[in-house]
Amino acid sequence: VAFGWAPWRQALVWLSKRTGDLIVALLLVPYLLAVELKPVPADLVRLGLYLALPTLLLRFRRRGAKPFDILQILAILAIWVPIELSLCALLADLAVPSLGLSATVSTLQTLPDVNATLVAGFSVPVAKVTAVLLALLLFLVRHPLPGIGMTFSLSRRDVRRALVGLACFAVIGIPLGLYLEFLRFQPEFGQPRDIFLGVIGGYLFIALPEELLFRGVIQNLLARRVGKPAVGLVVASVIFGLSHLNNAGRGFAEPNWTYALMATLAGIVYGWVWMRARKVTASAITHTLVNAIWGAFFI
Repeated sequence: VAFGWAPWRQALVWLSKRTGDLIVALLLVPYLLAVELKPVPADLVRLGLYLALPTLLLRFRRRGAKPFDILQILAILAIWVPIELSLCALLADLAVPSLGLSATVSTLQTLPDVNATLVAGFSVPVAKVTAVLLALLLFLVRHPLPGIGMTFSLSRRDVRRALVGLACFAVIGIPLGLYLEFLRFQPEFGQPRDIFLGVIGGYLFIALPEELLFRGVIQNLLARRVGKPAVGLVVASVIFGLSHLNNAGRGFAEPNWTYALMATLAGIVYGWVWMRARKVTASAITHTLVNAIWGAFFI
């Protein structure tokens, strides 16, 4: 949350100028706190290597290089792949069936499997939080990427755009989802506390991280690379859709192409909101509301 506050980013920029790439070592803190300062040495080493690889890739990137060059792509993958190892293995198997990576990666552990309990009944995976923090630190502080829009200073126009995006997706997505039998109308509401925690947690730990990666970084860089925002929007949305292939569901096994289609359409809406507001925090509102309505009214 603090990354959305300009003074905090400025303080980190100041610290970054004095510590260089070593500033990423701060991101060991969430893990250390979650394990009560009793780290497993092997986990600490894996986490250190995870932080170092994308940091070094961006460090050696040539100044003035075009957006979305090979080192930026590799840095993004270095952040993303260890968090979504099963997805990447599935995509590799779809491209080259003989690889059989899906069966192999199920036994691998790339990052510490540690959760942090925030309040009773609500915990978050430390590895995912660390990945989000790493992306924020690299693309907002060490190698600032203009136009991400990581700010909680949202105007009424920003909120209106988020709601317009929600309405547009509802008009298309709900009938299509029902027709494909991906959605089934079955309203179910929990306790107010659970709803509140679900919405806040969904915004901070699902919607905002995904908007940061797919809109703030990938769509942003693609649009700058080709000079055509519409191309960046479509390509980033397809990538976003494909990232849901490993989400099996009721009546839909992996690879879940129906989920990929629905997520691609949603990605177009989220990307449109981001393009209009230039704030990932605005598109994350649309993203959160789509997820919340799905969870409350459909299975």
